[in-house]
Amino acid sequence: MTRPHISILIATHNCLDLTQRCFATLTASLEGAPDYEIIVVDDCSTDGTAQFLDSLGAPYRILHNSERGSFALNNNRAAAIAQGEIFCCLNNDTELAGAWWQPMLDALQRFDDAGCIGNVQRLPDTQRYDHFGVCFPAWLTPLHYGQHRKTPPHFDSPYSRWGAVTGACLMIRRERFFEVGGFNSEYINGCEDVDLCLRLHRKGYWHYVAHASEIVHVKGASPGRKTHNDRNLVRLTQIHANYLRQHLVPRDAALAAASYLRGAWAAPSKINAGKLIRSAATLIRPRKGGLRQPECF
Repeated sequence: MTRPHISILIATHNCLDLTQRCFATLTASLEGAPDYEIIVVDDCSTDGTAQFLDSLGAPYRILHNSERGSFALNNNRAAAIAQGEIFCCLNNDTELAGAWWQPMLDALQRFDDAGCIGNVQRLPDTQRYDHFGVCFPAWLTPLHYGQHRKTPPHFDSPYSRWGAVTGACLMIRRERFFEVGGFNSEYINGCEDVDLCLRLHRKGYWHYVAHASEIVHVKGASPGRKTHNDRNLVRLTQIHANYLRQHLVPRDAALAAASYLRGAWAAPSKINAGKLIRSAATLIRPRKGGLRQPECF
């Protein structure tokens, strides 16, 4: 049997309708793709998801957990049996169209220092953009650059470079995934993707977003997705605070401030006064170094 070039790793927990929609669009979008396999870890679903998965044939490979896991544990379990040279972590609440995978694969070939390759993501309800990359403000909470935009930012090149990208859809070479030990399972359904990116960045890798790859992401659809958010963020900052302040916050501060202010305008009920003031001050005062626009390649 031919060894697949790409292993697509997906974790599921309930949300059968979203999973079915994801898989239908995924299959259609992979026409013309290199050889691939799809490994699905079902995390004790109770809504018919397990039965639906068992009805699937190749290229799907199905694993069933005997007890609840997490995004990190489930993707690590899938990666452990994956045969592809490239891993693609994909959420089951995504919708795919066109050859979304091609610009991401091209980026892995183009950039020798590539860790993770992410893409552009929209929200289905509002059709607003949600992700062009992850940036870090002074208060260290990771922010999706360009969140709430109706139109994309102006990019001078097909790719932009970031300290992190979201794990909802990312590609990474298998050897680089295992070089840092995969996802840290101490995180429970949050921040494990950013942590992976930061551990890779410490080794000299950057993360790129392919602007021509665009998907829809429902975002946070799985039950219990946000239960451990605060604990995950505390763990992330305990591990990476000093590194972020030294290496990424000075670079990202203006980008993060612009994203926060745009989000505050779009969702005023979620405004934090302190962060609002700090963001405004960051954009007003002159800065030496740092980015005012995404770094493009």
